[in-house]
Amino acid sequence: MAQRTIEQMVASAILEKATDKIELGGVVYPIADPSIATLILVSELISTLPVVDKEIPKELRVYSALHYAKDYSAIGDICAILILGAKNLREEKEIIEEKRILGLFPCKKKVKVLVDKQAELSRLILDNIKPSTIFDLIIQRLQDMEIGHFFSITTSLSEANILKPTKEVVH
Repeated sequence: MAQRTIEQMVASAILEKATDKIELGGVVYPIADPSIATLILVSELISTLPVVDKEIPKELRVYSALHYAKDYSAIGDICAILILGAKNLREEKEIIEEKRILGLFPCKKKVKVLVDKQAELSRLILDNIKPSTIFDLIIQRLQDMEIGHFFSITTSLSEANILKPTKEVVH
């Protein structure tokens, strides 16, 4: 495969064009290039997850997992967002709706509906994908999200903010 230019990578990231794909439940999903919007959405969901103690004794891990499992449905959403990207979570589709006038005459009409692709993929992941596969998927997608670059951006901006204090107005 030919190496992509920096311009191609930037365009793919901005447009969230798929550069890879993943098959889940017999359906192939294009994987969007990383974007800050996607990372922000994932971060918001991760912040809602309960904090689990890492030092749980081995004999209590099953009980701990069962105790917290109810609070982790966001894992499906996290995976879905990491796969679809922030721009591809919903899709407007046109469907043909058929009604009968007076119960006799068929009448077809085009109707636009909003499809929640995130919810569909999240449900598919939670219902059909093994925890080990979900773990591998999350780790790989987070590595692909260029978090190091995001961290560099945020720390650079934080330093700029510290170095240039704003002018305070005294009343």
